[in-house]
Amino acid sequence: MGDLNRRVLYELLAAGTLGLSGVGVVLAVAGAAFQQVLGVAAASLCAVLLLVPGLFFLAFSRRLASRDLALAHAASFAKGRDSIGIQDLADELQVPRAAALRVLQVAIQEGYLRGTFRGSDTFVAERATQREEDR
Repeated sequence: MGDLNRRVLYELLAAGTLGLSGVGVVLAVAGAAFQQVLGVAAASLCAVLLLVPGLFFLAFSRRLASRDLALAHAASFAKGRDSIGIQDLADELQVPRAAALRVLQVAIQEGYLRGTFRGSDTFVAERATQREEDR
């Protein structure tokens, strides 16, 4: 949930800085219409300087959204089975085994998923663990 708030914050920062960059472009066009060379130069510089962080904030918010989606996908994949092998998750996510293990660990750490590891290559989701204990 903390990432959702961070993502919204970065999206708002992106919208604000890109909006200010757009205002700089409008001012540069207005300065060009009134033949104000210094005004055009200043507004153009501001527009370019605000464009760079705006694009950075936008890209970072998209990265956070992709991260949340990958964590949720890994959690739903793990919850849908009694146990999963790390390599099975790696195949599902189309990433190397080490990356799949890291995604699973982060999903557990951030509360997307609960369960236990059995050995170095098997994960048992909490739902499956509870059924085995009930038997």
